[in-house]
Amino acid sequence: MGGIFDRLQDDLDARNNKKGLSPVDLLDMPQDLADLINQIIRRNGMKLEDVAQNLNQSIEKAEQTLDKLVEKGYIRRVKVKQEVWYKAQFGRKADKVVSDNIWSKLDNIFKDEQV
Repeated sequence: MGGIFDRLQDDLDARNNKKGLSPVDLLDMPQDLADLINQIIRRNGMKLEDVAQNLNQSIEKAEQTLDKLVEKGYIRRVKVKQEVWYKAQFGRKADKVVSDNIWSKLDNIFKDEQV
């Protein structure tokens, strides 16, 4: 019984994925690919045919381009009403890790103030 549960699982998997698109990535890629990804973001996804038209490429060539972007983690494939769409895959911010020795440093500060 697929549907919404599969989509939820895909979203959870995507959230656990540390790869993804960041603004810096858009600056580092060729302008035509950055423009394509911006279109995918603005439209909340695109079908293969739309991507091929946007890039002025054949369906096969556009699919190769999309495969590379999926492999890099910049976009992902999503099934919408039995059609494959490509959507932006944003990177997650790195979890902030508190240093293990922060408490000892704080203790030292308070000890120094008490003296």
